[in-house]
Amino acid sequence: MALKQEVLKRLTSRWLGRDIHYFQDLDSTNRVAQELARQGEAEGTAVLAERQLSGRGRQGRTWHSPAGVGLYYSLILRPALPPNQVQLLTLAVAVAVVRAISAQTGLSPKIKWPNDILIRGKKVAGILTEAEAAAEQIAYVVVGVGINVNHTAADLGRPLEALATSLRLEVGRLVERSALAAELFVELENWYERLKMGNSSPILDEWRGHAATLGRQVRVLLGQTTVEGTALEVNNEGALVVERRDGSRTVVHAGDVEHLRLTDGGSGGD
Repeated sequence: MALKQEVLKRLTSRWLGRDIHYFQDLDSTNRVAQELARQGEAEGTAVLAERQLSGRGRQGRTWHSPAGVGLYYSLILRPALPPNQVQLLTLAVAVAVVRAISAQTGLSPKIKWPNDILIRGKKVAGILTEAEAAAEQIAYVVVGVGINVNHTAADLGRPLEALATSLRLEVGRLVERSALAAELFVELENWYERLKMGNSSPILDEWRGHAATLGRQVRVLLGQTTVEGTALEVNNEGALVVERRDGSRTVVHAGDVEHLRLTDGGSGGD
């Protein structure tokens, strides 16, 4: 049975993920979802691929997407939110991914701001949020999620195996992809609806409870500039607040965050 039919058979969400465009091979699920969104496809539509040939991460990076072992999908959302709240949506999706993984595997993943899911400091999932806005209002958002589910060390290959992991490697068994996808759609629907109702506090509280970044020494790359300091908090818009050594604070709305190794022997490098 194709992954699409397996997911639909297990699905218990009310509207999210009920319409799935399924592909064996696709260059990028986000690209196809964006095309569908521009054509007026309904909110909650999903694009699911067995393999991505040109999977994308943030900053134009490639997301390694071998066939038949991961979950690679994108969702079309149409939230009535101002553009400055898109970051909150990314945080809500991260919470949903963590909770779904935990429910299906018993693992306790952590979230690296803004969009990486880590286990033992290694990346197991990533989120790519791309919004189209008009007249200070979001027209649509495409949320791409890639999860390393049943990858072996050989699937990851070098040098990725030093930086990434999979659910299979962490729990020592195969993980049912369709069950994980169905769980994800339920979680995403729940947290997204809270955000649409303006109820972002539970999202922020849940995110903080899974945060790998807060309290850490970080280096944030902001284009050509770099900010180093302690990651203090995420604010009400989902931005990261970094305190520099001189006590000044910088609010980071978008940037690449590197966790620095602590001089007192604390864990780092993830």
